Amino acid sequence: MDIRLVVLSIVLVAVSGHPHRRRCPMSRYKSLSTEDITVIRQLQNDHTQNMSSSALRCYRRMIRHKPSVCDLKSSDRLIMTLKRITITTEVLANLSTSAVPDPVSQSLMMLLKIKDDLLICRGSPGQDGGTTSEQLKPWLHHLQHFVEEASPQCLQDAVILGLIPLLVEDVGCWAHGK
Repeated sequence: MDIRLVVLSIVLVAVSGHPHRRRCPMSRYKSLSTEDITVIRQLQNDHTQNMSSSALRCYRRMIRHKPSVCDLKSSDRLIMTLKRITITTEVLANLSTSAVPDPVSQSLMMLLKIKDDLLICRGSPGQDGGTTSEQLKPWLHHLQHFVEEASPQCLQDAVILGLIPLLVEDVGCWAHGK
C-alpha cells in the first residue's frame, strides 16, 4: 500500500507540475450574487448616514488618476484589484467590532475570500510575478500616497463609497479577463 501511495504522488507531481498550487478561481467572480450586493448596499446605507459632507470629495481624491481597469493588461488588472481589495479589507477590519454577522463583517469575509483568490491567481502560471507596467505605476503611487496622507475618516468614507465600483468594475473586469 505504501508503494502505491508513493507512485500516485509521483504521478500527481509529474502530471500537474505543481501539486501545492491551486487553480486560479477567477471565473467565480464574473457576476456578483444579489445577496452580496444587498450586504454591500446595507453597509453603504448604514455608513452614509454618518458620513461627513466631504466624503464624496475623499472618494474622488482616492480614484483620481485611476485608469480604466478593463483597459489594463491582465497582470496589471490583478495587481490593481489586489491593492484595492487589500486596502478595503484593512479599513473594514478596523470597522468590524462585532462577532455577530453584520454588513461590515459579512462584507469583510467576502472581500477576504476574494483577496485569497487573487493571491492564488497571482502565484499561478501565466502571471508575471507582480511586475507592474509603466501605465499602472503612477496610479499605484497615487493610491499609496492617498492612503498615507488621508485622514482615517476620509479613507473609510472613500473605501465605503467605492465598494460597488470595486466589486463590479475591478473584480468584474479582472474575472472576465477582458
